[in-house]
Amino acid sequence: MANWQYRDEGKRISKSVIADKTKEELVESKKFLKGLLELRKSEKLTKTYIQGTKNAIAYNEHDKIYVDFRFDGTATGRLSCAAYTAQKAMGVSFHTLPRETTNNIRSLFKAPGDWAFIAADYAAMELRVLSHIAKEGNMQLAFNQGADLHTYTARLLFNKDNISKQERQIAKTVSFLIVYGGGAFNLSETMGISLNRAKKIIKDYEHVYPGIFEYMEFVNKFIKENGYAYTIFGRKRNLPDVYSKDHKVVNRSLRQGLNFTIQSSASDILLTSLLGASDRFKEAGMQAQPVATVHDSIEIICPQEEVKDALTILYDEMVNYPTIKDIFNIHFDVPLSIDAEVGRSFGDGKEVLFQDGTPIKCG
Repeated sequence: MANWQYRDEGKRISKSVIADKTKEELVESKKFLKGLLELRKSEKLTKTYIQGTKNAIAYNEHDKIYVDFRFDGTATGRLSCAAYTAQKAMGVSFHTLPRETTNNIRSLFKAPGDWAFIAADYAAMELRVLSHIAKEGNMQLAFNQGADLHTYTARLLFNKDNISKQERQIAKTVSFLIVYGGGAFNLSETMGISLNRAKKIIKDYEHVYPGIFEYMEFVNKFIKENGYAYTIFGRKRNLPDVYSKDHKVVNRSLRQGLNFTIQSSASDILLTSLLGASDRFKEAGMQAQPVATVHDSIEIICPQEEVKDALTILYDEMVNYPTIKDIFNIHFDVPLSIDAEVGRSFGDGKEVLFQDGTPIKCG
């Protein structure tokens, strides 16, 4: 056992060093390592966001930062967001602002004056898109019934009603692994389960949602025959690497193509809804205006007296999607859903409750 070694930052450490430690020493070591990781995380957050924001404000000479949203920054068509550093303006990337931190970094970004900050986030957007384009009846049934998808999936996956938190998390992890082209090894590593169990779970998942795997086969075949993938909105992504002689390169290209059909569609739903809401704000003579998008969410600022009207318009455009129906004649097989929050900043929003599309509780 003393001969077994591993490399850590260029140094060789014998396994016997660990084996000779008492339980108390190992517990203390674990605490130290956990603290060290937390320290490094805090240092990165401080440097990137807190100090970065202070530097930007000092450079810009007023309490604002700037971001650079790009239509061509991602291969999937999603908006990308980078720190803006031109024309005497500096900022940080809005997209990478962490959600849960000890000091709530998102609260640094506030609406002007006494205005409100609204964030409306699509719920389980990519899986809703997947269920629609794959025509997966079991998954569509869950969404149409308003069930919690991951609990619903776990019940089918493990063939029982009482689902533990870990079983729900496994079901959730598998669903997103499928979207992003992961497999049994990824599930094993992520959930800390054996590889054999992970393989069985994914095999059982195929029986639970066969339509998804049929769709994956269709996409893979199409890409191999045509060298590109396409979305329900008509957006295309060329994938010339699918003709590579390297098997790993081909598989990566196929994963990229599958993910593109889902993620790009979700992005275009968001962008079209954003354009529809923005136009309606202007038509109504409102001061409400979009300031950002973050993944599957839209961020709006508006005067306090416009909050309910802004939320009503956002709900209609994002959930009922009239602009998408009008321009693309697309009608989804599953309902779209949003979670909305209202506050004074990006980080202190309180939940909004809707009834028939009308906000009945705003924070």
